[in-house]
Amino acid sequence: MIRPLEIAMCGRFNMTADPLTRLFMALVGEAFPGEDRLNVAPTETVPLIAAEDGDRRLAEMQWWLVPHWSKTAQVNYATFNARSEKMATSNAYRSPFLRRRCVVPVSGFYEWVKDAKGGKQPRYVVADDAEAGLLLAGLWDRWQGEGRTLESFTVVTTAAHESLSWLHARQPVMLTNAEAAHWLDRDADQADLLALCRSRITRPLAVVPISSRMNNARYKGPSCLEAVGAPEHLAAVDDD
Repeated sequence: MIRPLEIAMCGRFNMTADPLTRLFMALVGEAFPGEDRLNVAPTETVPLIAAEDGDRRLAEMQWWLVPHWSKTAQVNYATFNARSEKMATSNAYRSPFLRRRCVVPVSGFYEWVKDAKGGKQPRYVVADDAEAGLLLAGLWDRWQGEGRTLESFTVVTTAAHESLSWLHARQPVMLTNAEAAHWLDRDADQADLLALCRSRITRPLAVVPISSRMNNARYKGPSCLEAVGAPEHLAAVDDD
């Protein structure tokens, strides 16, 4: 059984033109496309930067990877996250890891902690410099069948760094700008790519308690980001 998406890492994020236009321009030379995407949930389609055969492109893809060998476009197990420890050997992720990596620029991502009443209190994890944005490592694949082509992706996760583990046991793999370019490089060494997935925090983060309205994945209003408490500040840490 697939566990509830609202408690999975990384199960929600948001994308806004500011700051993401700068990140897209730096990596692919194009601006962030379309309208802001607040409270993005798995199976939704979002823009990202995909690499294939040495080329980068801006693409719109479904956030729930469908392996190219799948018999149908419906995958009955959770593929919106890929564990970095298994992506080089997993049937679903091995080929994308070798040939079809992507970077998912996000404004921030969401996680949940239990409150005093046993409910779920959302937290918004964002760069402490709110204008910076975050670059998440991803994998993508292309499925063809039923008279159509479907491109889809997954966000790569790793064990949470100690300073973030109170929030969840896992965290998305966050990359610096230079590391994102390396992640997209066709000739990158596999061992180097796996090393980028170690538990670390690549830039200072703020973890902000926000409105529980965003617990509903269908709610896309601006109050998703309404702070209801003081943020916790986390320093960038790389223990390697």
